[in-house]
Parts: sequence; C-alpha cells; structure tokens
Amino acid sequence: MARRMDGARPGRAGVEAAVARIEAARSLDGPSRAIENALLARPAQIAGRPARHVQDALHGSWLGHPLHPALVTIPIGTWTFALGLDLLDALGVLRARSAARAADGALKAGAAGAIAAAAAGLADWQYTDGRDRRVGLVHAAANGTALALTLGSIRLRAAGRRGEGRLASALGWACMAFGGYLGGHLVYRRRVGVDHADRSPEPREFIPVMPISALQEDRPRRVEVWDPQAQQQVGVALVLHRGRVHALGARCSHMGGPLDQGWVLEGRLVCPWHGSRFDLRTGCPAQGPSTAPQPRYAVRLRDGVVELRREQEPGDEVVTPGDLAQMAPAPPAGPPAQAARKADEVLTEHHMLLRRLFERIQALPREDPARRDLLRALASELEIHESIEDHIFYPAVRAVSEDVPVAHAEHRQLSDLLAATLKLNTATPAFEEHLRALHAAVNHHAGSEERSMFAHAQRLGEARLRALGEALERSLEEQRSSRASRAFRALKISLLEGV
Repeated sequence: MARRMDGARPGRAGVEAAVARIEAARSLDGPSRAIENALLARPAQIAGRPARHVQDALHGSWLGHPLHPALVTIPIGTWTFALGLDLLDALGVLRARSAARAADGALKAGAAGAIAAAAAGLADWQYTDGRDRRVGLVHAAANGTALALTLGSIRLRAAGRRGEGRLASALGWACMAFGGYLGGHLVYRRRVGVDHADRSPEPREFIPVMPISALQEDRPRRVEVWDPQAQQQVGVALVLHRGRVHALGARCSHMGGPLDQGWVLEGRLVCPWHGSRFDLRTGCPAQGPSTAPQPRYAVRLRDGVVELRREQEPGDEVVTPGDLAQMAPAPPAGPPAQAARKADEVLTEHHMLLRRLFERIQALPREDPARRDLLRALASELEIHESIEDHIFYPAVRAVSEDVPVAHAEHRQLSDLLAATLKLNTATPAFEEHLRALHAAVNHHAGSEERSMFAHAQRLGEARLRALGEALERSLEEQRSSRASRAFRALKISLLEGV
C-alpha cells in the first residue's frame, strides 16, 4: 500500500485532514453558542437548582466517571447487532421471524439509549470551547442523524417495508460510526472528559510551604512542590476556611482550570473556568461538570508554618518514608552461602552478558551463519532474564521501588522487538536496524534498573539481597541446565523465526 513520506496511510491522512477542517470551522461557533443558550444555559438558569441536579446526574458527578461514554455503548452494541441480523436476512442465511423481531427490538433499545447518551453528551458539550466545541457539534449532528434514520427505520419496518427499513438503519449505523470516530478523537486526542488533575505523589513527607499568616479566610493561595521524577513543580491550592487550612491540587480535574484563582462558595472551592465545585475536606466534586476528585494533601501547622504531605490514593504504587520506616528487613528464607552475591550484582552481571552477545553479533560479517546461532543464544538469555526478574526479583523489590510497573512494560517491549528481529534474515539491512533497536532497548532497560531500581533494592537489607541473589543464581543454573526448559525455549524461538 502506498504511504506518504511521513509514514501516514493515505486513508488515515484524509480522515485527519477532514477532522482538522472541522476543528478550524469558525462558522460553527455562532450556531453552537445559539444552541447552548437556547437549549441548555437559559433553561437551566431559569429552572435553578433542580436543573443543576439533573446536569450533575448527566455529567456523572455521582458516579466518579463521565456518564456519556457508558451510555453510548447501548446504541453502538444494539444497532451493530441489528445490522448483523439484517445482513444475514438480506443474504438469505437467516430468515426466521424471531431474528427480524430481535433486530427490531435491538433498534428500539438502541434508540432509547441514544436519547439518554445525547442528553449526557449535551450536558458535557456545553462546557467545551473552540475546536473541541466544533468537533462536538458535528459529533452530535452525526449521532442525531443516526438516531433520526433509526427511528425512520423502525417506522418503515412496522409498516412492512423491511427492505427500506434495513437501508435506513444501515445508513444510521454509518452515521453512528462517523460520530463515534469524532467522539474518540475528542477523548483520546483532545482529552475531553479525562482527568486533568496533577496526581504527582509528591511530597511524600511533610514539607513547609507557607506561613499561615499569609493566608486569608476563603482566599485560595497557590504554593508549589517539586516532583523530582517528573522534573516539574506541582501546584497546590491552599484555603483557610473557618480556621482550618485545606489543601487540594491546583489543577482542576475537569479541564485543568486554576483552582488557586477560584473562590469559595458554600464551603466549596469553585473552578473559575467551568464552575465545578469541590468539597474542601474530601476533594470530591460537589457540583459538575467535573466527575473526578481533586488530589488531597494532609496539612499540619508547626511554629506558624503550613506543612503539606500528599495523601496517596487507593491503588497507588507509591513508596513513602512511612512505608520504609514500618518495613523491617525481611529475614532470609534459609541461611545463604557465605559467598552468595547480592541480587543486584547477579542481575548486573547478566546485563553485561547480554551486552557482550550484542557486540559479538554486530562484530560478525553479515553473511556469517554464526550470527543466527548467536541471535538464538541472545533470545534464550533474554527469555531467562525476563523469567528470573518477573518471578523472583520484582515481587521482592516492589515494596521498596516504584519502577516495577515500568520494568514490566519494558519487558514486553523487549519481547516484541526480539520477535520481530528473529523473523529477519541476519544478512539484511532490516536486521541490522532491528538489532540496533533491540540493543538500545536492552541498554535502556538494564541502565534504568542499574541506576534506579537496584539502588532502591538496597532498602531490603544485605541479608535479603544475598538470599535473593542465591535464588536468582539457582534459577539461572536450573533454566540453563534443564533439558525441558531448553527445549521449550528452542521451540518458542523456532516458532518466532518461522511464523
């Protein structure tokens, strides 16, 4: 297939160009404002608090997640099911009346879901602007057309005109697919509806940030804490309310608005951009459009100075000084040999073995068949390395290092690159390019472990590290000497080479 010079497929480039034209269509701004004012803003302002409750329900503030993405699955699923039944009917594969009734019922259920999804989508759309609002308007128009065509199809089918009804619903499905693409663009490219709060784990222990005398009642103030891993400052909004200092993340979870520039209303911190209100104590949204809670910080006063510590969220794999203080070095499972090496020393030595294998492959002439033998040896050692880290080292070090999830992801990257390299002729330029990429990936993985994870591992204590080192060396020996293990690795490598 022909490709553009920048690597993009022509079809994809055309679709992205069309979306870009929609984003740039300023002519849509006037109609979108008119729709917002006539259908959403003015009626809500007239209705007052009841309308606010309805909007919060449609946003999904009560759910902790936008409601619109969940509702759109109803028409997508049911209309796709109906399309499949209609196709089978049209092809003569399935002509049962029960199938026709099922298709009609699916269209009706999808239409009901589409109406609910449209209501939730409009509630969210009114708080967008610029290019996001323009794409959202066309997204709504496409899905509205899909709904109209489907309702028309339902009427045609009821009148006995099934052929025309199938055509109308198929066109509706196509409009829905186009609208779904635009919806995906808004979420995954434009980040509409995702969490925009800064969820840095810093600071992990209390640090002083501001004299309490600098705070005024219900007047938010911004302070910043340093995140050494992200290499950036993290904003925190401090609020003195009724004699108590509260601290929330300064970047609004809805669209990133500056909460430190907002105000306090009814005991809640209000975002100056779209009006989301956050409970000062819990950080949870008391009023939408935001659905995600703000990051929270524990606050204490010492000698008239406000000190902050990040309150870690459930599920966070964050190692704090408190965690380390509570963790006594685990006793070894058995008495390791006196000469047992530490785990990081064993793994560093294995890293060096992998690097030497790369050097040997690259030093050989391209046509030398020994390159394939060395590549297989490299593949076998990489397999062993991944196994001993995943099953022995990572479970032990997870309690003291936050690098384990990234290391797992890097293992997958190495596995994918190795599989692609094994399929190539070792005498070709493509092989050389892939081998360099694989070498770079291994160097990155090994280097990041040696610089960071192995330093964190020292927190386990020397006895534990030597016990782990002994287990790693024992596993290395077993996997290299076991006939079953060698046969399995050889089979896997053979399949990767030949598929």
